Amino acid sequence: MKEFVMLNILICAVAGDLLDYKIRNHVIIAGWAAGICFNAFSSGCYGIFYTIFCIVITVIAGFPLFMAGGAGAGDIKLFSVIGGLYGLAFLVKVVMLFLVIAGVVSFVKLIKKRALISRVEAFIYYILHIKTIKGRYYCMERDGTEFAICLAPVIAAAYFITLFFMEGGIKI
Repeated sequence: MKEFVMLNILICAVAGDLLDYKIRNHVIIAGWAAGICFNAFSSGCYGIFYTIFCIVITVIAGFPLFMAGGAGAGDIKLFSVIGGLYGLAFLVKVVMLFLVIAGVVSFVKLIKKRALISRVEAFIYYILHIKTIKGRYYCMERDGTEFAICLAPVIAAAYFITLFFMEGGIKI
């Protein structure tokens, strides 16, 4: 049942991200509520507190990435839904796989657009001048969407690969 709920949350998140680069808050809130309900049912009050703990820790850990412009707030909150439903150990596996997949997707996109060198130079400039630059590395209004990657589909892929190949599939 947990996987069915997560499937629906991911479908909504991916659709929103592909349509307008946004993951809607009502999708995230539904995921948080589902995590609290599932874990309350299976572990009582401890489950509720652990779910909230996982959600908060994930958002706090992802905040620097959001502030730098490396991921959107919706992407970080989507990770917190996974952490809230499945726990931090599962989330760490999803995040590690996500980083690999996102890197490959980004690399392929930059190669196809013949922009790898210019984007690497822009990133190095950003890192070297991080204390003097007040803005974010990526800002949609400033940079457009030409090099943006919708991360919700990558998060969904990492989730499903982790679920099926690292965790032994769906538990019925």
